[in-house]
Amino acid sequence: MATTSFDKSFVIEDRESSRRFMKAVAEPRTIHIEDKDLKAESKKGLQLLVLRFNISQKS
Repeated sequence: MATTSFDKSFVIEDRESSRRFMKAVAEPRTIHIEDKDLKAESKKGLQLLVLRFNISQKS
């Protein structure tokens, strides 16, 4: 994930592309991300790590 922004000048010469760009800026897409139970995810991840390392120690 990007943590910084950039400043870059550019010119759009094609009228249709310019129109589409301005519409995209004016009407950004919204994305819904489901909430996760981070404690449960963390617990499951730790269990999987323990399982993985216990198996590798037996070999």
